[in-house]
Amino acid sequence: MVYGLALFNAWCFNAPFQRSIPFPATINTIFDRMVRPTGRMPLARYESIEESLKARILEVSKQEFAALGYDGASYNQIIQKIGISKGSMYYYFENKEDLFITCFLDAFAHATGSFGFANASLPLGDDEQTYWDSIKTISSKQWNDVLQHPLLMSLMRQLVSLGTDHPIFRKLNAECEGLSEYGDFMAILEHGVQIGAIRDDVPLHVLIRMNTEYEVWLLKEMQEKRLGEQQVAGKFFEMFKQLFEIRRWNK
Repeated sequence: MVYGLALFNAWCFNAPFQRSIPFPATINTIFDRMVRPTGRMPLARYESIEESLKARILEVSKQEFAALGYDGASYNQIIQKIGISKGSMYYYFENKEDLFITCFLDAFAHATGSFGFANASLPLGDDEQTYWDSIKTISSKQWNDVLQHPLLMSLMRQLVSLGTDHPIFRKLNAECEGLSEYGDFMAILEHGVQIGAIRDDVPLHVLIRMNTEYEVWLLKEMQEKRLGEQQVAGKFFEMFKQLFEIRRWNK
């Protein structure tokens, strides 16, 4: 769903498909450009925190952001509720943006780690019908699973409410560089191009950007209760296929 919102592009295709596609080992695709993992956020000192304190920081912060939104949540109030000094907090996190992005990535990691695709076997295949059937199956499953994580959904809504022009979107984009799912996602798209299922008349990064904007709109529609959850799942795949499927004008 979101990380621009192209994060959900990764969620939708994070299952271990049966395929022989050479995934890039270190280069990943974030939204609309090729990047390499940098791991700049949070501050490196954060990783040395005792696990119990790290868990408390994330839990308190997630709850505050989910309840009050990014703009409404007070960094000082979060620090007070955690029960550590302001100096300690700034030792681990540069600012509230840093903390929010860390919470978002942590919620994402926990959600995607619970989808239970360890035994999944969905062949992409070398024919268009099998390819799109597999994409539709996993897309529907992943949307439904993501919707079962209220805290993650709340954080996503908060992110969407900021708008794609907000600096936090760009910052989140830069900090997602180490996620291997993006490399997997691009490899799946490139496989689709090779078998004639995915169009090649428009650069993939442009299509991904367009799809990201559509995902943001879908979440806004769901947030305003103009679309139900199942409608969102269906419309996501519908638009994804419409954007990415190769055009055959003679049909």
